[in-house]
Amino acid sequence: MRILVTGFNGYLASKLISNLHEHDILRYTYDVRDLHMYSDIDMILHFASPSDNEEFNDIHKTSTTIIDGTINMVKIAQANKCKIVYASTMGVYNPLLTDTYCICKAAMDNYIRSVYNNYIILRIPRVYSKCRKKGLMKQIKNKSIPESDYNNVIKFISLESFVQQTLPVLTNHNQVLEYDVNMSMSIREIEQWVTE
Repeated sequence: MRILVTGFNGYLASKLISNLHEHDILRYTYDVRDLHMYSDIDMILHFASPSDNEEFNDIHKTSTTIIDGTINMVKIAQANKCKIVYASTMGVYNPLLTDTYCICKAAMDNYIRSVYNNYIILRIPRVYSKCRKKGLMKQIKNKSIPESDYNNVIKFISLESFVQQTLPVLTNHNQVLEYDVNMSMSIREIEQWVTE
């Protein structure tokens, strides 16, 4: 398959791509920076997005990256008549939708389903592993979590579980993947887990 990938070097996309190579599913990968290679594409994995609290502070960059990037990828999918796999978030279920990231992800989630007929939408939960360098893992490593928050329980999946749950649906048609969130730990337990 010829797959165009946005967010190619990111935490989730890079792991997914390496597993596609291992399972001999992927023959060619085009990084979105290779602008001249937008033809004969079989699938788009659209993972480009801000992914850290510090990045979310720039509301303009967050919204334009998500909205403009997704609209552009849908146009490329339409031109190639290929599948688009969109990395959304479980944050779209937040009834208040109070942050720019979740609002934009929800909007593009709905946009894809309303204008295109060959998609997979991944409603990705928190995904953690020892190699994660942003978000909570960054706070743990920097010891910037208030002591009062260490007993807070976080639900998440491992990076391996993300890949195991994602790979089988890539051949499906017009599906929204709801992940089985199978891990739950306090921040203190997560800190012990990642520093073992």
